[in-house]
Amino acid sequence: MVGKILNYGSFNLDQFFTVPHICKSGETLSSTDFYVRAGGKGANQSMAIAKAGGSVFHGGKLGNDAKWSNGRAFIQVSSETGDNCIVLYPGTNGTYTKEDAAVVMDHFGQGDWVLMQNEISQGGAIMRLAAEKGLDIIFNPAPLTAGILEEFPFDKVTILIVNEHEADDLYRELHGRDAPQKKGIELAAELLAAFNSMKGVILTLGGEGVVAKFQENGQVRDFVVPARKVRVKDTTGAGDTFVGYFLAAFVRASKEDYFARVQLALEEANVASSIAVERDGAMISVPRATEVQERLKQN
Repeated sequence: MVGKILNYGSFNLDQFFTVPHICKSGETLSSTDFYVRAGGKGANQSMAIAKAGGSVFHGGKLGNDAKWSNGRAFIQVSSETGDNCIVLYPGTNGTYTKEDAAVVMDHFGQGDWVLMQNEISQGGAIMRLAAEKGLDIIFNPAPLTAGILEEFPFDKVTILIVNEHEADDLYRELHGRDAPQKKGIELAAELLAAFNSMKGVILTLGGEGVVAKFQENGQVRDFVVPARKVRVKDTTGAGDTFVGYFLAAFVRASKEDYFARVQLALEEANVASSIAVERDGAMISVPRATEVQERLKQN
């Protein structure tokens, strides 16, 4: 039987400002467009799992002041490059407790998955609770904050998904700021070695694609998935699309050879995130499974 997926994560109202370039200190810019949409890393990733055909349960808190929540994300999107910068206000995402999570996790156990990010309060305590319940843990530690290695039990994580900047920050927290520079698959190897209870580390490299290193039953395998060449419109939510699609595909292929599961899930997630950056917005940019499968056939 395929395990259930619980995403214990954030909800936000995303407020987007389209600007010629990301605003500099002291600068005032006129926005050429403004819109408000549902978001939050947790909610985005749950939407990606659902659109990928997965079944997901979302644990979290909604505020009373809006349809979704009183968490806020203020997002600038450059009309020139599609790059973004984000200011977060936690709102109800800062009121999560281990006690609330315990009630939710009574419905989950061994064989199930919990997906977590770093946009809620007491995230480390909630992750420890999930580990005690025997859940497999997939962790996307974004936004990566100082002291995250002390807050979260990385030794309980099954699969870690980070971008190259987050990976470098973790590596330097582990080995010091003067540690020799590592990139790509070498950086994934360093993190997997540091947390050898993990089964895999995935690095998303933006326009350079994805690399990963996984271990299973004494075997270790490297994965390299090239980037898809697309016209980038807005990178907001691309990482969340990748995470959700990867987990949905990985769980769906549970009867396949372990490393074949990883390869399939990486390729599907890579295509999904490449479609997402062609569109505006975060949650709304997540493609449907039929779109991803069609793009896979074309390539």
